[in-house]
Amino acid sequence: MSKYKAANIFISFRFAFRGIMLALKSQRNFRADIYIGSIVLLSAIILKLPLVEIAILVLTIGFIMVAELFNTVIEFVVDAYFGNKYSILAKMAKDVSAGAVFIGAITSIIVGTLLILPRIIDKF
Repeated sequence: MSKYKAANIFISFRFAFRGIMLALKSQRNFRADIYIGSIVLLSAIILKLPLVEIAILVLTIGFIMVAELFNTVIEFVVDAYFGNKYSILAKMAKDVSAGAVFIGAITSIIVGTLLILPRIIDKF
């Protein structure tokens, strides 16, 4: 397996960065996650949420972005394996991975709402 390892950690970082850039270029939902996550974090800073709550938001946003990346990997692998042929198993794999992202998104919305909404209500 050593022939598949990167020569050093910096090359590994470059591969990881390349993967993130590929997701940014090809995945609309990943871009939306970054955009919405940035707005949520900016709102948390403006509302002066405690550092612990901001950390919870960062973890939640990171969780949904990781879920989106795993979903992308599953879609790429399934498409590579099945090509343009329809397969119920391919559909099931893609639907389940999309469902995982959906659960993560709902969880993120709930966490964000629980942390930010009371501060907004207090302001008014």
